Amino acid sequence: MEARALQPLAVIEDSDEDFEALSRVLRETTAYDGVKRYVSGEEALAGLLEGRDRRPALILLDLNLPGIRGIDVLAALKRDRRVRAVPVIVLSGSSREEDVDAAYDAGANAYLSKPLDYTELRRIVLSLHEFWRVASLPGQGE
Repeated sequence: MEARALQPLAVIEDSDEDFEALSRVLRETTAYDGVKRYVSGEEALAGLLEGRDRRPALILLDLNLPGIRGIDVLAALKRDRRVRAVPVIVLSGSSREEDVDAAYDAGANAYLSKPLDYTELRRIVLSLHEFWRVASLPGQGE
């Protein structure tokens, strides 16, 4: 059976280059549809916690954001009853153990280091889609 898209997807990423690569992968794989980008922690919290935007099915979060740090965005999302159940995957350039531990302590559902290679990014996005479609989103894996 053909996989249904996860809609919508929120991406909290300040780097235009990283977001463009991720967007390209999403378009090519059609794994996700309805991508909403936030370029800062403040923008993400306003959109997601103040109800300005639709609740996403999945959130991809960079830790290195301008203004409010990604780890603080994650903690705020996990404290809010309206969005705390939304899976948050940290997709960060950092692979430092203290960053990984802090992300999981704040409630991250997964932590992935951003690959530098486009092919690896594509593989990761496809893996994320399949995992959350089958394991975490009721009705998506049928």
